[in-house]
Formats: sequence, C-alpha cells, structure tokens
Amino acid sequence: MASLLLKRRQGHALRYLLLEMATCQRAAAPFTGFQTIDGEMVSYVRGEQAIRSGTAVLIGGLLVGTVLPQFDS
Repeated sequence: MASLLLKRRQGHALRYLLLEMATCQRAAAPFTGFQTIDGEMVSYVRGEQAIRSGTAVLIGGLLVGTVLPQFDS
C-alpha cells in the first residue's frame, strides 16, 4: 500500500513540474504582437500605442478596438 501512495505522489509531483515548466516557457517567450478578433496580427509597438491611447483594449488576450496605421514621414 505504501508503494502505491509513493507512486501517486510522484505522479502529482511530475504533473506539477510539467505545468510549471510550461508556464515558465510561455512567460519567457518573446512577445511578438497582438491578435485581433478577425485573426489579424498587429505588431507589439502598434498594439501598445493603441492601448495607451485608449483606442483599443485587451480582452481575453485579443486586441479589440481601432489600431491606426503608422505613417513614416
């Protein structure tokens, strides 16, 4: 009976370790941009500008609102 409990605890420990590793890997990945509702990718810089100006918000990880195009002058 003791060996079954030990294996069960090892299984839980392994599961928690894998979840923690996956979380750290996602956090360490470089953030390249935002995705809109229609699936369009917006660069990180343009998305941040839209969020800071109040024309867009993040809802559930999606950028919702108006993102104005950048013009190089």
